Amino acid sequence: MTELRLTQPRDVTALFRDTLSVFMRHAGVFLLLSAAVVVPVHVIVEGVGLEMLTGPYDDSPAIAEAAVPTVVGFLVVSPLITAICIHALRSISAGEKIGAGRAFVAGFEAFTPLFFAVFTAAVAIAAGFLLLVIPGVFLAIRLFFVPQAVVIGGERWMGALRLSWEVTQGFWWRTFGLVVLVNLAVAIPGLVLSMPFAAVADSTGDAVWSLAGTIVAEIVTAPLIAIYATLLWYDLRARAVLA
Repeated sequence: MTELRLTQPRDVTALFRDTLSVFMRHAGVFLLLSAAVVVPVHVIVEGVGLEMLTGPYDDSPAIAEAAVPTVVGFLVVSPLITAICIHALRSISAGEKIGAGRAFVAGFEAFTPLFFAVFTAAVAIAAGFLLLVIPGVFLAIRLFFVPQAVVIGGERWMGALRLSWEVTQGFWWRTFGLVVLVNLAVAIPGLVLSMPFAAVADSTGDAVWSLAGTIVAEIVTAPLIAIYATLLWYDLRARAVLA
């Protein structure tokens, strides 16, 4: 028997249960793989680029400074960790030991097609938000599975956007609700993990502590969202077949 069956429908309880179960059983590997992406990206972008390694702490940064990590996270960190986690989940489903190095390399090999597809989706979503917000929310859900469409579906660029669109066809509200739920759920541990670092940053005036808190929180929460999103992808595919 395999430890995890990917291709099956899951209700909300099963999605959260299986996500937490897989993550906890292989926490060391998932955290290591996540850290291998999160740490260098944040250190380069925020630590060096925004001078947080040596600069003073600012609890109300300019909008541009606050937006940079968000954009980099959407375009680089999240897609990479998702690709890596997908390969890890495939190993778990096959009853194999996770090859951390193999999953890491496979994730990075998918980065180029991932980046172009995710970037295109991001532009479309941003344009939608400029049009009274609601179109942006609609597109964010319809294009939520672009990384899975590239890594699992084997699609490239516009093909990945089309496949994500197809997967969510008839399941927009279900996807919307479940995506909101997981983001609310991971916000709690993310806040708990980052708050002590923010307090130290505030008391010492050193931005590096705030950066450390962001890194620690994302190392933990990013793979959880990636696992959950991938199980949701398989859930919707299974439901489409049964419909």
